[in-house]
Amino acid sequence: MDTPELSRQGEGRRRFLWIAAIVLAGMLLAGLVLHFIRENIDSSVPGWALLSGTASLLYADGEANLWAWISGLLLAGVGVALGVVGFTARHEGRAALPYFFLGAVALEMSADEIAQLHEKLARFNLGSSFTFAWLALGVPLAIAAGLVVLWIARRIDRRLRRRLIVAGTIYLLGAVGIEALTGYIVGGRQDDLARASLEYHVLLGVEESLEAAGALLALAATLAALSIERTTAGIVVSTRFEVRQIRRNTSYVD
Repeated sequence: MDTPELSRQGEGRRRFLWIAAIVLAGMLLAGLVLHFIRENIDSSVPGWALLSGTASLLYADGEANLWAWISGLLLAGVGVALGVVGFTARHEGRAALPYFFLGAVALEMSADEIAQLHEKLARFNLGSSFTFAWLALGVPLAIAAGLVVLWIARRIDRRLRRRLIVAGTIYLLGAVGIEALTGYIVGGRQDDLARASLEYHVLLGVEESLEAAGALLALAATLAALSIERTTAGIVVSTRFEVRQIRRNTSYVD
């Protein structure tokens, strides 16, 4: 049974994640709706400049805007939290390197989200017109990276591993699966006409929703692996793995 302190931590964590989810959903929906309207009305309409500026700030397919920053910040939070788990696990005498590696992967994904590094793969166009050019090289790289991550993840806590696998699967379903479907629907085109269509905006919304959900689930799983308690000696950070082990040992003694 959880202690009152751990229960309070769980409630605070869930409240924070729900607020983050609501904020992300609101930003995503507003950006998609405003961008779709902007692309399908005449620029001479009164208020178009304000509409255009707001859409550019929130649009999920834009570069160097608020959505890219907050999405990257979310993934960076996962990376930092995994790093904290790694340092704490090392202090407890557990293997720490796998957590550091997974944290580095999350930080790289954060950089990619902000700078859209994956789209630079389109420079290595392999002649595919089936979907977006970057996916021809990006899909094999994602599969290879995923296999490496799964191999490394074998050494982390089992419960955290399962949760991160679920989160990563949801994230990749959006980032690769729905992106590939979107590229197929628009014929691999990235011109203004293709990006102005309703189909493109709907699929973009599904893609970004899955990515955000995957990142939030990963953050939730990682934060749930940590226990932070205030004692007379100060703030004590431990992993929940240690807490579970102590409980098992106690039950054996009883």
